[in-house]
Amino acid sequence: MTKLRYASSLVLLGLSNTLLACETSPDSEPQPDQIGIDADGIAEVEQLADAAIAAGIPGLSVAIMRDGQTVTIARGAADLQNGSAVTAQHRFRMGSIAKSFVASMILQLVDEGALGLDDSLERWLPGMLPASSTVTIEQLLRQESGIFDHANDERHLAPYIQGDMEFFWEPAELVALSNAHPPDFEPGERWAYSNTNYLLLGMIVEKLEGESLANVAQRRIASPVGLTETTMEIDSDMEEPFARGYLVGLGPELVDTTRISSSAVFGHGNLVSTPLDIARFYRALARGEVVSEALLPSMVSLDPHVPSEYAMGLYRFDEFFRCGTFVGHDGQTPGYDNIGYTTLDGRRQVVVSVSSSTTDDKAGEPAAHEAFYQLVMAAGCR
Repeated sequence: MTKLRYASSLVLLGLSNTLLACETSPDSEPQPDQIGIDADGIAEVEQLADAAIAAGIPGLSVAIMRDGQTVTIARGAADLQNGSAVTAQHRFRMGSIAKSFVASMILQLVDEGALGLDDSLERWLPGMLPASSTVTIEQLLRQESGIFDHANDERHLAPYIQGDMEFFWEPAELVALSNAHPPDFEPGERWAYSNTNYLLLGMIVEKLEGESLANVAQRRIASPVGLTETTMEIDSDMEEPFARGYLVGLGPELVDTTRISSSAVFGHGNLVSTPLDIARFYRALARGEVVSEALLPSMVSLDPHVPSEYAMGLYRFDEFFRCGTFVGHDGQTPGYDNIGYTTLDGRRQVVVSVSSSTTDDKAGEPAAHEAFYQLVMAAGCR
């Protein structure tokens, strides 16, 4: 069986209902050269959304923001059994988009002087990973730690593959999976995606704040930004309404993985939200409303010493989208695939969530994934 993975990178290629809503955000500011999406652009994105459903994706939701103008498009079924339709209010498991939230919380704490980017892992979690004790906070943020990814240990997903979707992992138990393997390289030597980096950062946030990561995310990000549909879950539950998630490729039938426990992705994938809320988050982030203007440039900048497209909790693509430099994150978890990005100037946001994924982090079979890709490109720049 192909090993299930939680988001590793943005893959560059590889029942119908419509909801269309347009509104102007109350905090939008007039621009001399408006870049709002026009009727032709909306029609094109709608057609591509239809094509994605026709290609086999069960349900999808799109949020586009341009200078504060908001367009949402939803297609397909939220539940294949009862045929209920996806709407813009349906929540999805957002996977590794959670990393952007955790990185933001860490940088807020850095800005407040509670910890430093050069602080060692050992200082804040003594004895947790003896072989990686010298790893710094910044190396964790930039995925330069060399720490073995616990998601690559076969024991990580074994309970869920066996059908126990509510199996609960304690964060320290996940770290123990990484501890069973030697580091992949010396800290700072190169770049490699490891979910364990953000598991550890989530644990550090809890230690410094003295409360759950979920509560800190609500207090520091969701409430100030006005994200009313965003939570960091710890178990199998989600608040309704939510789109059910389906795993593709384990046999002829889709496998309903909706209730896979968020405990398995603590700190790096346990975010539940709507595309519109995620678009609002990335817009606020780019506008300096989440991370201070003093630290935001570092957050969105790449390390010149370690070639990669990963900044701090954000991928940065200078050429992938044809209409400018975008930062953000993709997020896969069994049954869900998401992409959320913003331009550096905060004028464009695009978030697309679909309720299917394969065992190798794609939105579905090749035709479905290609349709997903085309939809993202049009929603981002049309």
